[in-house]
Amino acid sequence: MNLAPFPGRRGGLRRALVASLCVLLVACGPGVGGSGTGAVAEPLPGTALVPSGLARYADTLDGRQVQLLLEGSRLDVQAACPRQRFSGFWDGQPGTTLRYEGSLDGEPLRRASAELQLDGGTLVVTLRDAAGTVLLGPLPLAAVSAQAPLARCGG
Repeated sequence: MNLAPFPGRRGGLRRALVASLCVLLVACGPGVGGSGTGAVAEPLPGTALVPSGLARYADTLDGRQVQLLLEGSRLDVQAACPRQRFSGFWDGQPGTTLRYEGSLDGEPLRRASAELQLDGGTLVVTLRDAAGTVLLGPLPLAAVSAQAPLARCGG
């Protein structure tokens, strides 16, 4: 009685087949740069606004009135006058308008939201308080490689 899982001459062939299959499956796994899930999915529509790196935008007047930093799912908007700052995160919903939930001036109780739309090469931002009142925008911003210091109110 032979208790080997693959007895005889065919057993060697079966072992080779199983070993080859294991090698192929391991090659598709996440340990070698793949996801292990098969075909690469296309990005969701409307998520082209969400950069993987840092993106800078500024107002088209002088680049010192409103400035926006976008990095992955994080958004930071600063306005010179009235002085205000919004910090928030993308809500994860794709679409033609991306919505960010966060707070104003670093105070968690001052909830606010920002909406971003891409219009050609221009980013349009709208900032709202928790009640939905528009605080800023809709304001077109242009992509910039660096940002100047934010202007002072009245100067």
